[in-house]
Amino acid sequence: MQRNDVVKGVFIVVPLTVLCVLYGLWLVMDTPVYVESMIVGGAVLLLYALLYIRFVPRAFDFVMGADQVTLPATVQRTSTVNVREILRLVLMLAIGRGVFMLGAFLWSLYLNGYTETVFEIQHIWADHLYAGRIISIANKGYAVETAEYAGKFLNLLFPPLYSWIVRLISPFYLSSIRAGFFVSNINAILSGIVLYLLVLHDSDRRSAVRALWYYSILPPSFLLTCTIPASTFLLLSLLSIYCARRRFFIPASLLGALAALTERIGIVLVVPLLLEFFNDMTGEYRSLSEVTWRFYLKKGLVGATFVLVPLGFVTYLAINRSVGGSFFTYVEYLEELYSSRFALFYRACGVQTGKLIEAYHAFDIGKAYGLYLPSLLFAVGSLALLFTKGKELRVSYLAYFMVYYPVILSQTSVMDAPRQLFCCFPVIIAMMRLTKNRLVDLLLSLLCIAGSVAYLGMYVAGWPVV
Repeated sequence: MQRNDVVKGVFIVVPLTVLCVLYGLWLVMDTPVYVESMIVGGAVLLLYALLYIRFVPRAFDFVMGADQVTLPATVQRTSTVNVREILRLVLMLAIGRGVFMLGAFLWSLYLNGYTETVFEIQHIWADHLYAGRIISIANKGYAVETAEYAGKFLNLLFPPLYSWIVRLISPFYLSSIRAGFFVSNINAILSGIVLYLLVLHDSDRRSAVRALWYYSILPPSFLLTCTIPASTFLLLSLLSIYCARRRFFIPASLLGALAALTERIGIVLVVPLLLEFFNDMTGEYRSLSEVTWRFYLKKGLVGATFVLVPLGFVTYLAINRSVGGSFFTYVEYLEELYSSRFALFYRACGVQTGKLIEAYHAFDIGKAYGLYLPSLLFAVGSLALLFTKGKELRVSYLAYFMVYYPVILSQTSVMDAPRQLFCCFPVIIAMMRLTKNRLVDLLLSLLCIAGSVAYLGMYVAGWPVV
């Protein structure tokens, strides 16, 4: 057996052994009430383990430059995008946002009768569970208390960048809510454009259009219209990866830092950026007839900029320390106010399963079908999707998902898994890969559209859709 095979084996066996042991300890020491929780947790662990086994050898080959993807010449010739095409995409994406706004009005008309016009109903996008806190950061900053939670600065639950942008442009709109609505929708449109460019860089124009189609019709897509940081984070993460794919690593690091300052999960962008960097460095190293100290100095300086990505998250922790007295004040609030504790991803899925069963027994339809069921469907569905089509994804994209997934599902009370997993762009690209067959494309398109209509209706009805 070659040395590399031994190293790969160690990287596969050790982490999976630890995960399996911890799964067994969970069943023995904190046995779930429902057997369904064990089954769902076990299924999620199995899918993740199988995906991880496939991922590790490819990651080694990618870093060593042995997993190079050569695009056909026809793709290379058609990968340029002109201004007219961009404007056409902007128009279509803007129409997509408008359809969601019209859909919200129609749902409100059906549920409540005619109480507001199609323009007046737009306040609903600021009714998101998190929107109040995020707008509060824009208006008042972090050192804000409420009578209900005296002595607690709940604004610390959210990183600041989106709120800072809203505060910066709000004088032009005379309202932070209007400014937030503008920022969210503009960034949702721009996210679609960058996704299109990223897929086009790796594939063909038809695939890029299909990726944009699923970006627009997947059920959580309408949440990008809300006055929350989702679309801003998605835009920054896509821009960061796109810059890395174009070998602009310093801008990629800066954009990654901004993403980490927008959503905590942004810190994991350092993983795909490093993989792209090492892949590029290995390819360049092999192409040189003579390697000098200048090569190592140049690559070392560029590689050092990746520290900016975690620095964005560290800035958020410093705000926690300055206002709340601890670097992890937000963690204390999550545990105290939402009973949210750290848990490995399969246990979090098990807990969600138990809560779904309890909500169903208690006839709490809002939580059952608006909160827990969508979370489980996206948690299991996204993992199954990547397991099915992960081999067709670029290694750095797959690595992003492999780290992103357990970090998102690391809390027992995770409520926004559908939105967060939707903002993990490899999921959208995997959907694009899955739907090459026209019949599959048609069936999944109909299913996604139906899911979007239902999910939007749940949100308009005031169910806990976040």
